[in-house]
Amino acid sequence: MHRSAPLHVPMRFRVLACLLAALMCAPALATAQTRSMFSNLANPAIGMNALFTGQAAPNIDAAYGLGFDEAEISLISVVDPYWTLVSNIVFLPDGTVDPEEVWVRSTNIPSLGLKLGKIRGTFGKHGLLHTHAFPFVQGPIIMENSIGGEGFKDAGIEAAWLTPLPWFAELTGGVYQAIGADGDHPMDFGSTEHDNVPFLGHFKNQLDLNDATTLEAGLSYLEGRGIYGNRNLSYGADLTIRNVPPKNSNRRGWILQGEYIQRDSTAGATYTKLTEGGYASFQYRLSQVWWAGARQEQAKDSFTDFLVDDTGAPIPGKVNRTSVNIAWTPSEFSFLRLEYSHSKADAGIHPTDDRILLQVSYTIGYHPAHAY
Repeated sequence: MHRSAPLHVPMRFRVLACLLAALMCAPALATAQTRSMFSNLANPAIGMNALFTGQAAPNIDAAYGLGFDEAEISLISVVDPYWTLVSNIVFLPDGTVDPEEVWVRSTNIPSLGLKLGKIRGTFGKHGLLHTHAFPFVQGPIIMENSIGGEGFKDAGIEAAWLTPLPWFAELTGGVYQAIGADGDHPMDFGSTEHDNVPFLGHFKNQLDLNDATTLEAGLSYLEGRGIYGNRNLSYGADLTIRNVPPKNSNRRGWILQGEYIQRDSTAGATYTKLTEGGYASFQYRLSQVWWAGARQEQAKDSFTDFLVDDTGAPIPGKVNRTSVNIAWTPSEFSFLRLEYSHSKADAGIHPTDDRILLQVSYTIGYHPAHAY
């Protein structure tokens, strides 16, 4: 069979064809690379949490059923080689949008961390947690009556210094905006005097007891001046023992935690103890997906939702509350928690309160690690 001779293309034409192809593809390649670069630089890590709680409480004037608590969007991104931006924006059932936290953190100062912006102040242990990270559905009663139900949140600057002690010891100091009492701030720091700069101090120590168990102890102090010139302050102490077996860290373990907080006020030479209280809790990991917990707490001269007089007005009293719960946590992105609590007060028209709560939480996308 006769075969035709192969077509001979001169080398110069081959080179010209390659150059033309490269020129035609270059804009598309450059555009793709540019888009990729801006996509990585401009888009922060984004996550969102949705929290729902159902409650059956005979002594509370509210219908039973599951309700929407909040949705929280987290945005985290590197600003430049010196700062990282962290923000948590909360959407509430009444339509309120609350920039709960918006701050930058330094990333290049050895042994010193700076936080600047609207901060969750480093006070105690429970006050560092977001609502969906609470170990129990209800926060401790003393929190609502001292630094705030979700901790002390205010605009300011904090500096945390890792001391050279032979164990982990961190000293934190902060100064904040002078702000009056409101729903999120039980403490009045609203004085307009120029020398009213609310400040905070926290000393955290952490020790390894063995390969599986760590002990953490902390002291906290928060002070500022109220609208009438009086000094308002809260101070507290916390202790946490955490057990995480190295070989079964995702199946076994427990957390024993306690915290005490006292809130005082001083006007001239007159000192007044406004409220005090604390809690002790124990959480035990039953398996990879099940947790159980129990907590005992007491708060004195405190307000809570069922403590009211015969007109329905809230009044202070001494409250003891016991809570037990069990939680199904199929992953770090969701949980379903069932909780029962029994409370007893020394005032009000409802001396006791029993309630059952069901809480559901879902998280998508990126979410920063919760406080250890």
